[in-house]
Amino acid sequence: MGFGTILAAVTFFLVLFRVDPSSSVWLGFTLFYLSLGLTLAGVISIVGFVLRVAIHRDEMLSRLVGLSFRQAVLLSALAVIALILRSRDLLSWWNSILLIVSATIVEFIFISLGRKPTAVPPQT
Repeated sequence: MGFGTILAAVTFFLVLFRVDPSSSVWLGFTLFYLSLGLTLAGVISIVGFVLRVAIHRDEMLSRLVGLSFRQAVLLSALAVIALILRSRDLLSWWNSILLIVSATIVEFIFISLGRKPTAVPPQT
C-alpha cells in the first residue's frame, strides 16, 4: 500500500508540474484527477490504518486494512468529485449535501453487507 501511494504521489506531482492545463484537453485533466484520487486514497488509507491499529489493537489487521481502504476510496472519490464540480462552477451547498448523503448510503450498504446474519434456531 505504501509503494502504491508513493508511486501515485510521484505521478501526481509529475502531472502537476509537467502538464500545461491551457494546452492539454481532456487527457491532462483526467490524469490530474485520477492521480490525485489515487494519492488521496493511499494517504487516507495509510493514516486510517495506523489510527485504527493504535485504537483497536486486538482486531485482525486484514479487517482493519480493508475498512481503511474502503473508507479512503469513498473519501477520495468524494473530494475528487467535489473538485471536478468546483472546477466547472457546479458545486453548491445542495450538491455537497447530496455527495455526502450518497457516500454515507454507500458506507451503510457496505456495513450492512458485512454483518453476519444471526442464526435463527430451528423450529421443532
